[in-house]
Amino acid sequence: MKFGIIINRKMVDRAAADPYGKLFDYLNEMEDLGYDLGWCGHHRFSTTTAFGGNEASEPSAPLPMLAALMARTRTMKFCTNIFLLPSRHPLEIAEEINTINEMSGNRFILGAGIGYKPDEFENCGWDFRSRAKRFEECLEILPLAMRGEPFSYEGKHFNIDDVTVVPPPLRGEVPPIWIGAVSEPAMKRAGRLGDGWLISFAEHLLELQDKVRTYKAIAAEHRRPATLALMRDVHIAPTRAQLDPAFLPNIVKVWQSYESLGSKADRDPLADEVMFGGRQVSLEEFAPNRAVVGSPEDCCREMSRIRDLIDPEWFFITPTGVPDVAQQIAELRLFAREVMPHFRD
Repeated sequence: MKFGIIINRKMVDRAAADPYGKLFDYLNEMEDLGYDLGWCGHHRFSTTTAFGGNEASEPSAPLPMLAALMARTRTMKFCTNIFLLPSRHPLEIAEEINTINEMSGNRFILGAGIGYKPDEFENCGWDFRSRAKRFEECLEILPLAMRGEPFSYEGKHFNIDDVTVVPPPLRGEVPPIWIGAVSEPAMKRAGRLGDGWLISFAEHLLELQDKVRTYKAIAAEHRRPATLALMRDVHIAPTRAQLDPAFLPNIVKVWQSYESLGSKADRDPLADEVMFGGRQVSLEEFAPNRAVVGSPEDCCREMSRIRDLIDPEWFFITPTGVPDVAQQIAELRLFAREVMPHFRD
């Protein structure tokens, strides 16, 4: 298993002489601790986001931001999780991705989704209602475009006539496309057209078993790779007594924010009652199958269940319940020392 951590724009200090200095230092430390990948979201025209709370922690232009971060790291890969693919033209994206990978030695992975906020599309002239069909055409176009060879494409939304994207892929390596999917139709689309599935932190672990089997069967039918990247809320402390009582209320607040903005995830009945029915439960009742929480020993037990039940290639840590940056870093250090070594490939 490989491990990914968030690239949090809360670490950007716009008043400092080096606004990104703290973020550079953070990524260098995470790389030294053994984390394999840094990931970031993508939202446009938002001063606040569900994930960032009262701040927009997800960049509006992730590709140029990631180019700079790759220049300050050595081996860490970077992934958009997720990029609003149908809000841009696929040829522009192919040019930018091939350039980024040329600069970084092929360390970029495109994580893409359809999005859920109309203004992110309509303010740029893209129709929001047609984004799913346009997304599918983008997924067909990008692998052709990123090869750096002449190609044409005729679709409902895009028509391309004998185009060659420059630069060609470094060493001929076309980057994978992982698809963020929180509904069954989106998961099936990931199997048909993607190289991997970015699995939402809202998914119940036991319910994922059948979904993963379906996804892998669809991917095999269409001769596609079937990489699993599981997102999970993580909260680790030296002992259970030191767990933060605000962790679960923080998760509830974020999940409610996503719902209010139009992002509808598949949730199990208990999670739905806790998020939207006002049901009060303890962290001990809520966490199993939904988050990785507790002492290092507790976290290792849940990670073992994850490995045994769905065996993802990637594990993305989402700090939904830990909004404080200093606390996030302290917990990532502890997780790297006490949990990660037990689950390395």
